[in-house]
Amino acid sequence: MSFNLQRKIIDFFPINKRILQFCLIFAVFSAFFASAQTKHQRYLDYIDRYKQIALQSERDYGVPASITLAQGLLESYVGQSKMAIEANNHFGIKAYHWKGEVYGRCDSLNQVGYRVYGAPEDSFIDHAKFLKGPRYSILYEFDVKDYRSWAQGLRDCGYAEDANYPAKLINIIEQYELYALDGGKRLDAGREGDQREEVETRLDEDEKISARERRRLRAEERKRRRAQQQQQQVLPQERQQAYTPLRQGSVPSSADND
Repeated sequence: MSFNLQRKIIDFFPINKRILQFCLIFAVFSAFFASAQTKHQRYLDYIDRYKQIALQSERDYGVPASITLAQGLLESYVGQSKMAIEANNHFGIKAYHWKGEVYGRCDSLNQVGYRVYGAPEDSFIDHAKFLKGPRYSILYEFDVKDYRSWAQGLRDCGYAEDANYPAKLINIIEQYELYALDGGKRLDAGREGDQREEVETRLDEDEKISARERRRLRAEERKRRRAQQQQQQVLPQERQQAYTPLRQGSVPSSADND
């Protein structure tokens, strides 16, 4: 409602100006909160529709239901993105190693495109299978209820380039209490889980072992090459000795035989 219209209404009722002002302000704020509630309700509707398939993914593949739903909400814009509507792809999974229909491919720009699913639920199942790939194997070191470590782990494994991706997932999970779907609890935001620290320590140790192993292999390769070089130097000397003619006078003459 425009300001001029508000003034005209107030001037029309001079006795109750304050009451009318209050009513108008209340009406504006009511409209605002009604709009916010509609958006909030879309989130709740999405969660209610897909929570069972998310829980199934957790049981069958070990991916936390809270993480699955938070990613679906974020990646698909609460199921309203063009890709989610037209391709039933709620997670933005590209069509690498995909034999099915492809959405948004552009060969001239060398764009791979995205996977197309028959139903949104197929997208949820494929998302869980996708996260079972070797690239994301470290995630399964975390407890299924440790959504904070999973959120950060997805970013560390390269699922998303956005540095704020973990915080966005955690916000959604805690705002809509998705951690409670499988009986989990809200985790303390002030400290990282002990599991994540243990896994990172083990990864550091693995990297140290790998570095030592690489140094050992390089040392062995240097020894092998030196041995080859020495062998190559010895062989020409042996050949030269084998084919060098006897010096003059060393060959017995016919006069000597006589």
